Amino acid sequence: MRVNHLEPTVSQIANWTPPSQTATSRDSAPGPLDLHKLMRLLRWHMRMIATLIAVMVVGAGVVLAVLPPKYKAVTVVLVDPRQPRVTASEAVLSGIGADAAAVESQVELIQSSALAKRVIAKLALDQDPEFATRSLMDALRGAVSSLLGGAGDDEAVRLNRLVYRFQTGLSVQRRGLTYILEVGYSSTDPKQAQRISSAVAEAYLEDQRTRRSNVTADASGWLGGRIDELRQRLERSERAVADYKTSNSIVNVTQGNKLISRQIEDITQQIALARSRKAEAQGRLEQVKDVTRQPEHTSGLVEVLQSPVVAQLRTQYAEVARQEADFRAIYGDRHPSIVAIRAQATDLRRQIEREIARVVDGIRSDFQVAKSREAALETELVTLRSRADSQAQTDVRLNELEREAQSDRALYEAFLNRAKETGEQQSLQIAEARIASPALVPIKPERPPALLLLAAAAIFGLLLGIGLVLILEQLRRTFRSAEEVEQTLGVRTLGVLPEQVAGGNADLKRAVRYVIDRPTSDYAGSLWSLMTRLQRTQSQRGREVLAVVSAVPNEGKSTLASNLALAYAASGLKTVLIDGDCYAMSVTSAFGLERPGLNEVLEGRAKLSSALVRDAQSGLFVLSAREPSSAARETGDKALATLLRELREQFELIIVDCPAILPVDGGSFVEHADRIAFVIAWDETDRSAVEEAFALLGSHLSKLAGVVLNKASPRWYGTFDGGRYLRYANPAAPAPAPAPTPTPITAVTRAAFTRRAAP
Repeated sequence: MRVNHLEPTVSQIANWTPPSQTATSRDSAPGPLDLHKLMRLLRWHMRMIATLIAVMVVGAGVVLAVLPPKYKAVTVVLVDPRQPRVTASEAVLSGIGADAAAVESQVELIQSSALAKRVIAKLALDQDPEFATRSLMDALRGAVSSLLGGAGDDEAVRLNRLVYRFQTGLSVQRRGLTYILEVGYSSTDPKQAQRISSAVAEAYLEDQRTRRSNVTADASGWLGGRIDELRQRLERSERAVADYKTSNSIVNVTQGNKLISRQIEDITQQIALARSRKAEAQGRLEQVKDVTRQPEHTSGLVEVLQSPVVAQLRTQYAEVARQEADFRAIYGDRHPSIVAIRAQATDLRRQIEREIARVVDGIRSDFQVAKSREAALETELVTLRSRADSQAQTDVRLNELEREAQSDRALYEAFLNRAKETGEQQSLQIAEARIASPALVPIKPERPPALLLLAAAAIFGLLLGIGLVLILEQLRRTFRSAEEVEQTLGVRTLGVLPEQVAGGNADLKRAVRYVIDRPTSDYAGSLWSLMTRLQRTQSQRGREVLAVVSAVPNEGKSTLASNLALAYAASGLKTVLIDGDCYAMSVTSAFGLERPGLNEVLEGRAKLSSALVRDAQSGLFVLSAREPSSAARETGDKALATLLRELREQFELIIVDCPAILPVDGGSFVEHADRIAFVIAWDETDRSAVEEAFALLGSHLSKLAGVVLNKASPRWYGTFDGGRYLRYANPAAPAPAPAPTPTPITAVTRAAFTRRAAP
């Protein structure tokens, strides 16, 4: 049984990293924004980009031809945050404000469905063919609903569809940061567009007036209801104050003073006056008391001097005294007239004393009266103060009731005034906006010229194509240049082989002999370059085994191995080609081998000399492959090592066409190979497959001589890599027609290969 020596572990696959031998090339590689690379990509996908541009231009042309032109009429509306102040009272509903959010809110209000319904009803747009006609999608939807047994559209659904169609043509926008709004409407009929645009603006202004009027009316009604409640509350408050005053005998006098307070003030003034009079009477009484101790001084009292009776008696007494003096001088002291006059004077003196005594008694009486008056007033003041103290407790509740009544009165008056102002404002409602410029009937459709639209479609197609190219490039997982191979895998590139122009891979027999049949073709020149690099990378001169492998089948490794072996053999190097791919057996089929092959030799059922087949044209020896048997699987590596040792003794170069690595791990030849040439199909092989194949090679990756980028398009490869690996090709030499039968290789051809293969 053949042992699988190339089965890797998970850690080998996960930890594999490209060698660092090409770090310099990776560091110097152009970045992803390389303009040259972008231009190469655009050239590569030029057909797709041109197709997208053509589709966009044709689509725009179809749209221009199918869609009817639409005309747009615009009404300019000024939203004025300033409000005229006719009266000094504040309006119920203030202005919209001066901030940007308020203006944007007006834009949304104009575009609302409620305003649209009013305009539709006002203009009877439900009867207009432009709005009433159902679209194709609506008709199909209705037909399907009818077939399924569903109910038809009700009135609400039809109205909603009409509003949606109306709002589709409506556009409202704000001019920069101004308070100007453009109310536009697009329609196939220019007069219809002008009519609807004006109607929308008028409906918006009417909505503003109606809203302000309704708000004011609602406020007036609410104020009226509140006034009735406040009036009843005020009546209850004032009635409570009056009832409390009546129940507590509280009487108010002028300026709001209470009666008892006024009485206390009066009594206090009277007491002060009484005390003054008492003091005056007491002073006079003290004087009288002093005078009474000296009776001769009684006549000197002020009251006595001021008494008219005393003054009259004193006048009479003076007259009698004068007469007595006259009569005494005439008649002497004993004359009877003198005695009579003296008696009269005595009587007058007695009357004066009695009158003085009466005045003194009056002074004493005035003092007693003043004293009694003061005492009475003080007693009354004490009584009033006691009543005032008790009345103060009653005033606490009275003050509370009066404050409540006063508050209700102020609130009632405020609501009453506001209700009257609101009633006056209800008759004066001014909209917050006005039409600055009415809509005119448009004379040109709103769409740009056809050429401009087609140019825009072409530019859009170009941008779309470029974007799609960039997306595809990001999603691409294949290799298009030797530079990408070196940057991604970190290995050298041996060469790039172009596609075979005539015959191609469709005819395998011609493909494996392409280098012999067409020695001057691009393919032959590139193969010569590959052979040169192989010899330059050879570590030591001598006989070696070169294994040609690939990650997956159908990458052209059998074609490469055959042409490479033929080229070496034609150059004079003794070469043998082994078909080690017992699963595909492409080399065996291409060369038409029928003899015993590799498996028979390994099993010992045939000799090597009988199994080798020599190509008469190039001198190449080929060892075919057969379906492996159970005995061949049991021979193991010893028989293979023995076979390769024998071949090394007979041949200078042994080229092995190995199986693909991912399906069958590349076969046992990789174990015994001196070097490995890895084949990658140009723009076909996925990068992850190559990386997984490298991980499967494991330690044998050190034998890798390089990577061959196979089946490159000669037309497009130079776009991505500058043709640096195809520069040895001879594009001027025409490819000859394929020969019907193999011809012996000429001396010129052998010399050419010998010269090319020389190190």
